[in-house]
Amino acid sequence: MVKVLKGKAVAEKLNKQTQQVVEDLKSIQCLPALAIVRIGEDSSSIAYESAAIKAMHQVGIEVSSLTFAADSVYEDILSVIDRLNEDKNIHGILVMQPLPEGISRNDIAERINPEKDIDGLTPTNLGKLVENNLSGLWPSTPRAVMELLDYYDIELKGADVCVIGSSPVVGKPLSMLLLNAEATVSNCHVHTKDLKMYTRQADIVISATGAIHLVTPDHIKDGAIVIDVGYGEMDGKIYGDVQYDKVEPKAAAITPVPGGVGTITTAVLAEQVVQAAWTLVTEQKNQ
Repeated sequence: MVKVLKGKAVAEKLNKQTQQVVEDLKSIQCLPALAIVRIGEDSSSIAYESAAIKAMHQVGIEVSSLTFAADSVYEDILSVIDRLNEDKNIHGILVMQPLPEGISRNDIAERINPEKDIDGLTPTNLGKLVENNLSGLWPSTPRAVMELLDYYDIELKGADVCVIGSSPVVGKPLSMLLLNAEATVSNCHVHTKDLKMYTRQADIVISATGAIHLVTPDHIKDGAIVIDVGYGEMDGKIYGDVQYDKVEPKAAAITPVPGGVGTITTAVLAEQVVQAAWTLVTEQKNQ
Protein backbone atom coordinates (compact mmCIF):
# COMPACT_ATOMS: atom_id res chain seq x y z
CA MET A 1 0.00 0.00 0.00
CA VAL A 2 1.32 3.44 -0.91
CA LYS A 3 2.50 5.65 1.93
CA VAL A 4 1.21 9.24 1.78
CA LEU A 5 3.94 11.61 2.99
CA LYS A 6 1.97 14.40 4.63
CA GLY A 7 3.75 17.54 5.75
CA LYS A 8 1.70 18.41 8.84
CA ALA A 9 3.52 16.08 11.22
CA VAL A 10 6.91 17.30 9.96
CA ALA A 11 5.91 20.94 10.46
CA GLU A 12 4.60 20.22 13.95
CA LYS A 13 7.90 18.61 14.94
CA LEU A 14 9.89 21.59 13.64
CA ASN A 15 7.55 24.09 15.30
CA LYS A 16 7.90 22.37 18.66
CA GLN A 17 11.69 22.63 18.40
CA THR A 18 11.48 26.26 17.32
CA GLN A 19 9.15 27.20 20.17
CA GLN A 20 11.71 25.89 22.66
CA VAL A 21 14.49 27.96 21.08
CA VAL A 22 12.24 31.05 21.11
CA GLU A 23 11.80 30.57 24.86
CA ASP A 24 15.56 30.21 25.30
CA LEU A 25 16.11 33.44 23.34
CA LYS A 26 13.51 35.29 25.41
CA SER A 27 15.31 34.20 28.56
CA ILE A 28 18.33 36.23 27.42
CA GLN A 29 16.15 39.23 26.45
CA CYS A 30 16.03 38.52 22.73
CA LEU A 31 12.65 38.50 20.99
CA PRO A 32 13.21 36.94 17.54
CA ALA A 33 11.71 39.06 14.78
CA LEU A 34 11.17 38.72 11.03
CA ALA A 35 10.71 41.48 8.45
CA ILE A 36 8.78 40.53 5.30
CA VAL A 37 9.31 42.64 2.19
CA ARG A 38 6.74 42.30 -0.59
CA ILE A 39 6.91 44.19 -3.90
CA GLY A 40 3.70 44.22 -5.91
CA GLU A 41 0.40 42.38 -5.51
CA ASP A 42 1.10 38.89 -6.82
CA SER A 43 -1.66 36.68 -5.41
CA SER A 44 0.64 33.76 -4.58
CA SER A 45 3.02 36.09 -2.74
CA ILE A 46 0.16 37.55 -0.71
CA ALA A 47 -1.06 34.08 0.20
CA TYR A 48 2.43 32.93 1.20
CA GLU A 49 2.99 36.09 3.22
CA SER A 50 -0.20 35.41 5.19
CA ALA A 51 0.88 31.82 5.81
CA ALA A 52 4.34 32.95 6.94
CA ILE A 53 2.90 35.53 9.36
CA LYS A 54 0.60 32.91 10.87
CA ALA A 55 3.46 30.43 11.22
CA MET A 56 5.73 32.98 12.93
CA HIS A 57 3.07 34.04 15.42
CA GLN A 58 2.37 30.39 16.19
CA VAL A 59 5.90 29.89 17.54
CA GLY A 60 6.29 33.32 19.15
CA ILE A 61 8.24 35.21 16.47
CA GLU A 62 7.40 38.87 15.87
CA VAL A 63 6.65 39.92 12.28
CA SER A 64 6.62 43.26 10.48
CA SER A 65 5.51 43.59 6.85
CA LEU A 66 6.75 46.20 4.40
CA THR A 67 4.87 46.46 1.11
CA PHE A 68 5.93 48.33 -2.03
CA ALA A 69 4.04 49.02 -5.23
CA ALA A 70 5.35 47.13 -8.24
CA ASP A 71 6.54 50.39 -9.80
CA SER A 72 8.33 51.67 -6.68
CA VAL A 73 11.69 53.41 -7.02
CA TYR A 74 14.36 50.71 -6.94
CA GLU A 75 16.65 52.64 -4.60
CA ASP A 76 13.83 53.07 -2.09
CA ILE A 77 13.47 49.29 -1.84
CA LEU A 78 17.21 48.76 -1.48
CA SER A 79 17.46 51.47 1.18
CA VAL A 80 14.79 49.72 3.25
CA ILE A 81 16.74 46.46 3.03
CA ASP A 82 19.84 48.39 4.17
CA ARG A 83 17.88 49.69 7.16
CA LEU A 84 16.67 46.21 8.06
CA ASN A 85 20.24 44.93 7.82
CA GLU A 86 21.31 47.48 10.44
CA ASP A 87 18.32 47.02 12.76
CA LYS A 88 19.49 44.89 15.72
CA ASN A 89 15.88 44.06 16.58
CA ILE A 90 15.32 42.35 13.20
CA HIS A 91 16.85 38.88 12.91
CA GLY A 92 15.47 37.68 9.59
CA ILE A 93 14.59 39.26 6.25
CA LEU A 94 12.24 37.53 3.82
CA VAL A 95 11.74 39.02 0.34
CA MET A 96 8.63 37.59 -1.28
CA GLN A 97 8.88 36.05 -4.73
CA PRO A 98 8.17 36.20 -7.60
CA LEU A 99 9.47 39.73 -8.01
CA PRO A 100 7.84 42.14 -10.49
CA GLU A 101 9.37 42.54 -13.92
CA GLY A 102 12.30 44.93 -13.79
CA ILE A 103 13.28 44.03 -10.22
CA SER A 104 16.50 42.01 -10.20
CA ARG A 105 16.50 39.02 -7.88
CA ASN A 106 20.31 39.10 -7.86
CA ASP A 107 20.46 42.77 -6.83
CA ILE A 108 18.00 42.15 -3.99
CA ALA A 109 19.81 38.99 -2.84
CA GLU A 110 23.22 40.64 -2.82
CA ARG A 111 21.87 43.50 -0.68
CA ILE A 112 20.58 41.29 2.17
CA ASN A 113 22.85 40.61 5.14
CA PRO A 114 23.63 36.87 4.75
CA GLU A 115 23.17 36.37 8.50
CA LYS A 116 19.55 37.58 8.16
CA ASP A 117 18.90 35.82 4.85
CA ILE A 118 16.42 33.24 6.15
CA ASP A 119 15.40 32.05 2.66
CA GLY A 120 18.94 31.39 1.46
CA LEU A 121 18.97 33.87 -1.42
CA THR A 122 22.40 35.41 -0.98
CA PRO A 123 25.53 34.23 -2.81
CA THR A 124 27.16 33.70 0.60
CA ASN A 125 24.54 31.22 1.78
CA LEU A 126 24.36 29.47 -1.57
CA GLY A 127 28.14 29.13 -1.44
CA LYS A 128 27.93 27.62 2.06
CA LEU A 129 25.35 25.17 0.73
CA VAL A 130 27.79 24.03 -1.96
CA GLU A 131 30.49 23.65 0.71
CA ASN A 132 28.05 21.78 2.99
CA ASN A 133 28.85 24.40 5.63
CA LEU A 134 26.12 23.97 8.25
CA SER A 135 26.41 27.58 9.45
CA GLY A 136 24.54 28.68 6.33
CA LEU A 137 20.84 29.45 5.92
CA TRP A 138 19.27 27.32 3.19
CA PRO A 139 16.47 28.08 0.72
CA SER A 140 13.30 27.12 2.58
CA THR A 141 11.60 24.84 0.04
CA PRO A 142 14.65 22.64 -0.64
CA ARG A 143 15.24 22.35 3.08
CA ALA A 144 11.56 21.46 3.58
CA VAL A 145 12.03 18.56 1.15
CA MET A 146 15.06 17.39 3.11
CA GLU A 147 13.17 17.64 6.41
CA LEU A 148 10.34 15.54 4.96
CA LEU A 149 12.72 12.86 3.67
CA ASP A 150 14.45 12.75 7.04
CA TYR A 151 11.20 12.56 9.02
CA TYR A 152 9.97 9.59 7.02
CA ASP A 153 13.36 7.84 7.19
CA ILE A 154 13.88 7.79 3.44
CA GLU A 155 17.46 6.70 2.76
CA LEU A 156 19.38 9.06 0.49
CA LYS A 157 22.91 7.65 0.66
CA GLY A 158 23.51 5.89 -2.63
CA ALA A 159 19.94 6.49 -3.88
CA ASP A 160 19.31 7.51 -7.48
CA VAL A 161 17.34 10.77 -7.35
CA CYS A 162 15.91 12.71 -10.27
CA VAL A 163 15.12 16.37 -9.57
CA ILE A 164 12.95 18.03 -12.20
CA GLY A 165 13.43 21.78 -12.03
CA SER A 166 16.59 23.88 -12.21
CA SER A 167 15.63 27.20 -10.62
CA PRO A 168 18.09 28.90 -8.22
CA VAL A 169 15.31 28.91 -5.62
CA VAL A 170 14.42 25.20 -5.58
CA GLY A 171 15.89 22.84 -8.19
CA LYS A 172 19.58 23.75 -8.06
CA PRO A 173 19.94 24.12 -4.27
CA LEU A 174 17.85 20.99 -3.70
CA SER A 175 20.12 19.00 -6.02
CA MET A 176 23.12 20.21 -4.03
CA LEU A 177 21.55 19.29 -0.67
CA LEU A 178 20.85 15.81 -2.02
CA LEU A 179 24.44 15.49 -3.24
CA ASN A 180 25.62 16.56 0.21
CA ALA A 181 23.53 13.67 1.58
CA GLU A 182 25.47 11.33 -0.77
CA ALA A 183 22.62 10.68 -3.20
CA THR A 184 23.33 10.33 -6.93
CA VAL A 185 21.42 13.18 -8.56
CA SER A 186 20.14 13.84 -12.07
CA ASN A 187 19.02 17.47 -12.34
CA CYS A 188 16.52 17.79 -15.19
CA HIS A 189 13.95 20.39 -16.27
CA VAL A 190 10.94 20.81 -18.54
CA HIS A 191 13.20 21.08 -21.61
CA THR A 192 15.15 17.88 -20.90
CA LYS A 193 15.21 15.56 -23.89
CA ASP A 194 13.54 12.24 -23.04
CA LEU A 195 12.78 13.14 -19.42
CA LYS A 196 11.40 9.66 -18.83
CA MET A 197 14.82 8.14 -19.45
CA TYR A 198 16.02 9.82 -16.25
CA THR A 199 12.90 9.53 -14.10
CA ARG A 200 12.31 5.84 -14.78
CA GLN A 201 15.74 5.00 -13.39
CA ALA A 202 15.26 6.98 -10.21
CA ASP A 203 14.48 5.59 -6.77
CA ILE A 204 13.18 9.04 -5.85
CA VAL A 205 11.57 11.52 -8.26
CA ILE A 206 11.23 15.12 -7.06
CA SER A 207 9.39 17.55 -9.32
CA ALA A 208 9.52 21.32 -8.78
CA THR A 209 8.48 23.05 -12.00
CA GLY A 210 4.94 24.38 -11.55
CA ALA A 211 3.89 22.52 -14.70
CA ILE A 212 0.60 20.92 -13.73
CA HIS A 213 0.48 17.12 -14.23
CA LEU A 214 3.93 17.01 -15.83
CA VAL A 215 4.74 13.71 -14.11
CA THR A 216 2.58 10.79 -15.27
CA PRO A 217 2.71 7.06 -14.39
CA ASP A 218 4.97 6.52 -17.40
CA HIS A 219 7.63 8.68 -15.72
CA ILE A 220 8.23 6.48 -12.69
CA LYS A 221 9.21 2.90 -12.01
CA ASP A 222 7.20 0.65 -9.72
CA GLY A 223 7.96 1.35 -6.07
CA ALA A 224 9.51 4.78 -6.60
CA ILE A 225 9.15 7.57 -4.06
CA VAL A 226 7.53 10.67 -5.57
CA ILE A 227 7.92 14.14 -4.02
CA ASP A 228 5.76 16.86 -5.56
CA VAL A 229 7.01 20.40 -4.96
CA GLY A 230 4.95 21.94 -7.77
CA TYR A 231 2.15 24.43 -7.31
CA GLY A 232 -0.39 25.56 -9.87
CA GLU A 233 -4.03 26.59 -10.09
CA MET A 234 -6.53 25.32 -12.63
CA ASP A 235 -10.31 25.81 -12.54
CA GLY A 236 -10.04 27.21 -9.02
CA LYS A 237 -8.22 24.17 -7.64
CA ILE A 238 -4.61 23.65 -6.55
CA TYR A 239 -2.53 21.02 -8.33
CA GLY A 240 1.06 19.89 -8.25
CA ASP A 241 3.42 18.65 -10.95
CA VAL A 242 2.35 15.05 -10.44
CA GLN A 243 -0.77 13.36 -11.84
CA TYR A 244 -1.50 12.20 -8.30
CA ASP A 245 -4.46 9.85 -8.77
CA LYS A 246 -2.72 7.91 -11.54
CA VAL A 247 0.82 7.93 -10.12
CA GLU A 248 -0.17 7.00 -6.55
CA PRO A 249 -0.95 3.30 -7.25
CA LYS A 250 2.48 2.84 -8.79
CA ALA A 251 4.51 4.60 -6.10
CA ALA A 252 5.79 3.29 -2.77
CA ALA A 253 5.33 6.74 -1.24
CA ILE A 254 4.05 10.08 -2.51
CA THR A 255 3.38 13.61 -1.25
CA PRO A 256 -0.03 15.24 -1.71
CA VAL A 257 -0.64 18.76 -3.07
CA PRO A 258 -1.75 20.59 -1.05
CA GLY A 259 -0.69 19.13 2.28
CA GLY A 260 2.82 17.99 1.45
CA VAL A 261 6.08 19.93 1.12
CA GLY A 262 4.37 23.33 1.11
CA THR A 263 3.08 22.72 4.62
CA ILE A 264 6.66 22.49 5.89
CA THR A 265 8.22 25.58 4.27
CA THR A 266 6.93 28.16 6.74
CA ALA A 267 8.05 25.96 9.65
CA VAL A 268 11.52 25.90 8.10
CA LEU A 269 11.48 29.69 7.77
CA ALA A 270 10.58 30.04 11.45
CA GLU A 271 13.40 27.72 12.46
CA GLN A 272 15.86 29.72 10.39
CA VAL A 273 14.72 32.98 12.00
CA VAL A 274 15.68 31.63 15.43
CA GLN A 275 18.93 30.22 14.01
CA ALA A 276 19.75 33.68 12.69
CA ALA A 277 18.77 35.25 16.02
CA TRP A 278 21.18 33.01 17.93
CA THR A 279 24.01 33.89 15.56
CA LEU A 280 23.38 37.62 15.77
CA VAL A 281 22.95 37.64 19.56
CA THR A 282 26.18 35.69 20.01
CA GLU A 283 28.06 38.13 17.77
CA GLN A 284 26.69 41.13 19.67
CA LYS A 285 27.82 39.66 22.99
CA ASN A 286 31.31 39.04 21.64
CA GLN A 287 31.76 42.57 20.34
